[in-house]
Amino acid sequence: MTPVRWGALSAAVVVAVGGAVWVQSAEQQAAAGTASVPSVALRDGHLVYTPGSRGDRIPDFSSVGYRAGAALPQARQAVALEPAAKGDDTSRIQNAIDTVAQQKAAADGTRGAVVLRPGRFRLQGTLHLAGGVVLRGSGTGTGGTLLIAAGVPRPLITIGAEGQYKPQGRKADVTSTYVPVGARSFDVDDAKGFAVGDQVVVQRPTTAAWIRAIGMDKIPGGEGWKPDDGILAARTVTAVKGRTVTLDAPLTTAVDKQYGGATLWHYTQPGRVTDAGVENLAADATAFTKDPGYGKPEGGKNNESGAFDSRLLSFGASRDVWAKDLRLTRFGTAIWVEDNAGRVTVARAAALDMAVPDGLAPPAAFMIDGQQVLVHDTEVTGDNIHAWTTFAFTAGPNVFTRGTARAATTNGRIDAGPHMKWGSGTLYDRLSIEGAQGAFIAGNAWDGGTGHGWQGANNVFWNTTSALHTLRQPPTAFTWAYGVTGKSVPGTHDKDLPAEPAAATTVSPGKPVRPDSLYTQQVSERP
Repeated sequence: MTPVRWGALSAAVVVAVGGAVWVQSAEQQAAAGTASVPSVALRDGHLVYTPGSRGDRIPDFSSVGYRAGAALPQARQAVALEPAAKGDDTSRIQNAIDTVAQQKAAADGTRGAVVLRPGRFRLQGTLHLAGGVVLRGSGTGTGGTLLIAAGVPRPLITIGAEGQYKPQGRKADVTSTYVPVGARSFDVDDAKGFAVGDQVVVQRPTTAAWIRAIGMDKIPGGEGWKPDDGILAARTVTAVKGRTVTLDAPLTTAVDKQYGGATLWHYTQPGRVTDAGVENLAADATAFTKDPGYGKPEGGKNNESGAFDSRLLSFGASRDVWAKDLRLTRFGTAIWVEDNAGRVTVARAAALDMAVPDGLAPPAAFMIDGQQVLVHDTEVTGDNIHAWTTFAFTAGPNVFTRGTARAATTNGRIDAGPHMKWGSGTLYDRLSIEGAQGAFIAGNAWDGGTGHGWQGANNVFWNTTSALHTLRQPPTAFTWAYGVTGKSVPGTHDKDLPAEPAAATTVSPGKPVRPDSLYTQQVSERP
């Protein structure tokens, strides 16, 4: 593989890509909090990165997915189940999963697959996958395996439970005055306790000073952001030299000492599941839509209702896990990657005819709350849906690539982009939304929802296509738009803000750039 090339620093940013020349205004540069904005271009077949004046750069997204981009394993068949004539199949499938979980793991970490033969399997409960166990159907179409949801809306399958990142041992203070966006190395006060291979967290707290700097203390109605634990970036140590620690994946929000800096610590994660997956099956959730609470939030404008709980799969405390070759119909949400999951691959999954009641806040087809997640070759159909999105303080890097979303009706709303509160470091790559109201959105949602405010930061939109887009650049951070096709429109809350937000850093609007896929190119150049 070919190493990445770097361009020279420049006070005035000028980039030539695909025949289009982009120059960022001084006002936009000032709004970004730097004298120059990071950029990337393909030259002589290789990516050339131009960092900003503080060292910020467009992140390298090549470390996402199962085992940081490795091929998914093929677990051997351990148990095969035939469909029953009637009744609930939850217990017998779970018993098979538990049996396989006791078998010895192979070299690739898998213990075996529970294979569901062609036919229908009814689920009144939730299946919980154990480490090393794969749930595999016999196909997604006619003659394949179909899971039929029954009972109250919920996830039909979980991989990992509630285990959070728990600090272990001493916390080292990050002493670097500024750790740029996209950086993998930084200094700490004492690196003696860290070694190559250690699994660590870089904790960048949400402080009052930073909240003020980005204007999120001014949200009306008591919805202003409050100091909390902030962004927890789970990483693996790849090098330690003196007091400098290097990680396997970049940080996607800058660590700035004036806003509270960061700490580095080891962690444990009780109950974490690894090397488990769901594959090659279909599922139908029509029965969930009949539940009396399906479209009725318990209280308040954004509390979850049955439509939000209606999903095939939730990834909880897990690492190096996957879902592939799935066809889902009539779910309110398809797949949710929780904040305690990392290095997840979701491949070739279709969420079709998504069922969202009128008047409900849009649920998500594919939601990422975790990090180092790869979602590729997906399809979404429905109205009032977030097709591909991230949640609050998502640490990244994450990638959505090669996907299509289509509105079910002429004016049906379907969008993509970060959902709320600074979801950082996601690449939206080669995605298309069809429909008059289809849109990619990354802006300041202000008091929308639960005071969502700046929805995301340091996200990259690369060769995306939609009728509309609203892409804005937050203070202290960036939003990049390369080869984005669609009409730029004001955000829903732009007129309510104290000052008009800066536009995203835009290159070659309306005309695709090279490479066709930033993610694919970065993988090809990975050392």
